[in-house]
Amino acid sequence: MVAKTVPITGKVLAWAREEAGLTQSELAEHAKLGLDGLRAWEAAESYPTKGQFSKLLNVLKRPSALFFLPEPPVHAAMPTSLRSAPSLGEHKLGPKEVKEIRWARRLQELAVWVLRDQVAPKVHLAQYRPSQDAAEIAFLERSKSGISPDEQLAWKSDSEAFRAWREYLEEMGILVMQLTMGKNNIRGFGAWDDYAPLVVVNTAYHPTARIFTLFHEVAHLLTRTNAACQSFVVPGQQEQSTERWCERFAAAYLLPEAALKDVAGKHGVSINMRTANPDTARRIANRFSVSTRAVAIRLQEVGLAEPTLYPSVVAQLSSRDWNDSAGGGGGDQPTPKKRITQLGTRLPNVLIAAADQGGLTTRDLADHFSLTTGQVEDLKGLLDEYR
Repeated sequence: MVAKTVPITGKVLAWAREEAGLTQSELAEHAKLGLDGLRAWEAAESYPTKGQFSKLLNVLKRPSALFFLPEPPVHAAMPTSLRSAPSLGEHKLGPKEVKEIRWARRLQELAVWVLRDQVAPKVHLAQYRPSQDAAEIAFLERSKSGISPDEQLAWKSDSEAFRAWREYLEEMGILVMQLTMGKNNIRGFGAWDDYAPLVVVNTAYHPTARIFTLFHEVAHLLTRTNAACQSFVVPGQQEQSTERWCERFAAAYLLPEAALKDVAGKHGVSINMRTANPDTARRIANRFSVSTRAVAIRLQEVGLAEPTLYPSVVAQLSSRDWNDSAGGGGGDQPTPKKRITQLGTRLPNVLIAAADQGGLTTRDLADHFSLTTGQVEDLKGLLDEYR
């Protein structure tokens, strides 16, 4: 009896393999399949059996429906704009960064596929040009959040601050992930899509640095630029660049001028008494649950800092950029809880809703979340607690 074959699209299979960073030989080895057969499937000379197709899905971790598309998806898990982003400078993306970027982008692509299939509305996010005033745009966007400076100042910890900002961005329809990409690697990256815009921050950084990066990447979404960001842009340099615009936007968004001047005044800082003291900037930063870099940028923008403040902050306090614990990566949490820490709640809820409607299987969810099927059920229970 001849085994029943699955009529997948060969070039979609080749695309999925390449996006996973695998050669034909590597995929054949990981999936325990014959290399000649794999080459024939990609060349559309033959089709895999159901069992062989299942092995491909287990390795490539893509929804089965994807392989029946007539053409590969338009989006790529590793677009050129992330590989060669200006803010990377001389930094070359390493294996750890590439792995996490690919995972995040695959999950984003899956969310987009699901939302389009459900005829969901596009995310309503304004679009701006870097030629517009970053502080004015930040004021406008911050006013939409409903989060007042008093509420921000009342947060009891940096982790609480991150959770609050993340919750707001997810309500807007943005996917917000915290992934472990390693010290001295990229701070984060952003990737625009009309249905599921994405921002990712690196858990190697301290929560306050992550918050700054979070809104730097949101600024990229607002300008519709995909970017992976590694370096910080020093005030006075690259003033006309998109990266500098994003830094100014993030600082202005997180530190509204009136509230900043009020808090700074309590530390003896005013237009007539500008500060050059990194410790003063650090104390102000602690009040707002933001990074000292953000405060240094913003104080200079509103005329409350000497030009030497930012370089002094970098020289004396740059060690505070880093996370001393597992933090946002989830640490020793149970794996389903760790996935919520990493992926937020919007993405899992979107994909689980699709599974409830028959668009994905529990096995699909387990593969994409890197969980067992039992852990998927635990994840569903945890998400119910967040509602």
